[in-house]
Amino acid sequence: MNEWVVRSSLPSVAMEFIDDWRDRAELGKPFVFHRVVVADRSAAMISSNFERYQRTASVPFALPGSTNWWMPVRNNVVKFAGLDPDVGGGTTRTPVITYISRQNWGRRMLIPEHHEKLVNELHKLRATYGYEINVVEAEKMSREDQIRLAARTTVRPFFPILLNFLPY
Repeated sequence: MNEWVVRSSLPSVAMEFIDDWRDRAELGKPFVFHRVVVADRSAAMISSNFERYQRTASVPFALPGSTNWWMPVRNNVVKFAGLDPDVGGGTTRTPVITYISRQNWGRRMLIPEHHEKLVNELHKLRATYGYEINVVEAEKMSREDQIRLAARTTVRPFFPILLNFLPY
């Protein structure tokens, strides 16, 4: 999913890794870049936001200031998936609640009885309040469908959730 999101949001981006930099160093020539973003997973992991969400992408959202810097990236990904970027973000009158079940995934699963209780309670919300409830297995969905659902989702009742970096 990472490559799909990066390529859809920043189609001209070039990703380079240790071997690329080693090759450059061996050339012994200077290189000038107009813009560089360096991601350091080990540095992100010591952040309190990483400890809270277990997602390196959550770290920038703990920085002071607005998180609006991320909206153009989010909007490009949503557009690439075929939706209007205004979808989600509280623009719907009916809350869209998505629970991504991992019951058939083989790890990080709920106790079966707890899973059933959660699904039943979510269905009660649909029956009582008319909320849209989605209980899905992301691994059975296309990337586009995962993005579309994440973009439309306004309430995320369960960790870990698909695409925590897509704010709403």
